[in-house]
Amino acid sequence: MTTNIFTTVRDLLRYAVTRFNTEQLFFGHGSSNALDEAAYLILHTLKLPLDQLDPFLDARLLPEEIAAVMKVIERRSKDRVPAAYLTNEAWLGAYRFYVDARVIVPRSFIAELIPQHFAPWIQDPDAIENALDLCTGSGCLPILLADAFPNAQVDAVDISPEALEVAHKNVADYHLQDRITLVESDLYTQLSDLAPVSRTPL
Repeated sequence: MTTNIFTTVRDLLRYAVTRFNTEQLFFGHGSSNALDEAAYLILHTLKLPLDQLDPFLDARLLPEEIAAVMKVIERRSKDRVPAAYLTNEAWLGAYRFYVDARVIVPRSFIAELIPQHFAPWIQDPDAIENALDLCTGSGCLPILLADAFPNAQVDAVDISPEALEVAHKNVADYHLQDRITLVESDLYTQLSDLAPVSRTPL
């Protein structure tokens, strides 16, 4: 498709929303609708603040900027690549994590419980010394656990060495190498007896 019919962010936003709705894309990895996901992808591609769409809606774009955004729109709509894989980032609350196709895009109800220290079940967060996350993937939950429970050492387990490579990057990004141990294991086979904080997939 020729891109010279688009000149502004508003033009691309309208087009992206139409494409996403026409393709009946699934939204559930951070955005809940076509408009929010289109805005996120456009702002990210243009390296603009993700929370400031309105000031840029009528900004005129360079041809190379339009081409870059169009490529992302096509990959999301035609190839159905999840937005998180296009931007290589996923968010859980205020926490940003690197992700790619080696891991499942993180979305966990457990992540909503961790900042509350699993209240009311845990009375004293400072008393927690060990935690275990099975099927850790990107390592997002161990990072949240280490932040919420400052005295805990966290074991993060996954059977996939590729997933653990992604987890290693995220752990390093948060400077938690001394608190989080990444373990390649088929569930408990390489572990001593510890209780998990996440459910294993059925």
